[in-house]
Amino acid sequence: MGSAPSPGDPLGYDVLVDEHDLDPTGRSATGEELVLAAIPHRLTCERLPMTGAPDDYVPFGIDVRLWVGEATTAADLTGKIPLADEALQRDERIASTSIAIDFAPAGTTFNDEAAVDLIMRVTFTTVTGVTLSRVLGISAVTVAFLAQVP
Repeated sequence: MGSAPSPGDPLGYDVLVDEHDLDPTGRSATGEELVLAAIPHRLTCERLPMTGAPDDYVPFGIDVRLWVGEATTAADLTGKIPLADEALQRDERIASTSIAIDFAPAGTTFNDEAAVDLIMRVTFTTVTGVTLSRVLGISAVTVAFLAQVP
């Protein structure tokens, strides 16, 4: 993840979009950084607009924010893992995933501000064979990276 962005990278090349919006510097991203940045988007956006598609939209991911308050038991959350798994594997750069989701301990926050309701641990292997892990915090408003797991 430390090399300069390259249009020839097998995992892609694009403008970096972080958890919320375009990177303010407008810089490009490539490789693993690009795939990591896509994770919150796959987990918050069910459909993307596309001209010419049926109803002008195409399936993209899933909105896990809707699970806040809907899932009331650990079994409810476990039952939703296949939905998240399928959404992430729609990304052709991801070969396999392993996902765990739990209720967040009371007081868990994003940057000591907004409360986190659910914690999702995602480990995935790219089609280039690199395995990456992230811990995401989910609230009814957002999904954001809480930690990078070595």
